[in-house]
Amino acid sequence: MVIINKTNRGIKMKKSFATPQQYALKVGEIAQLTEDTGEKTSPYFDKLDEALQADKLADMSKADFQEIATAFDDAVDIYQDAASNLSAVKAPARVIGMHKALAQVFQEYADATQAMADALDVDKQAVDLEAFRNSETQQNDLIVKFGTQLRRVMMSAM
Repeated sequence: MVIINKTNRGIKMKKSFATPQQYALKVGEIAQLTEDTGEKTSPYFDKLDEALQADKLADMSKADFQEIATAFDDAVDIYQDAASNLSAVKAPARVIGMHKALAQVFQEYADATQAMADALDVDKQAVDLEAFRNSETQQNDLIVKFGTQLRRVMMSAM
């Protein structure tokens, strides 16, 4: 038997889930930030990739290599922050499981970008080519998984 006294009737329960619209807005902002960051970083990646493929990394200026490494580090910071924000988003109840999978894939993507940034040694102006290429493959695979999961979650949330 539950007894409700008159003083409990006016208490509001704390909302623990986002509305589908709030959720879609927040997740959409993170997805857009990811796309914008990728577009901003892409020219740096292309410049480094061209030098690596032509075996001309030694010909690249120290300043250019440092600029590339800085761009990669900045992207990693943005992605790691976005991963934390995505993980903290309160999902509507019906998509909690899918949201957790989405957040996990994005964290793995952020970690793969970290591995690429770590493959650059600014002091020696060198690249751990195996780690760099592995990270590139992982990022490509994970961003596809993220996009697929994002579409699933957004369709289910709305």
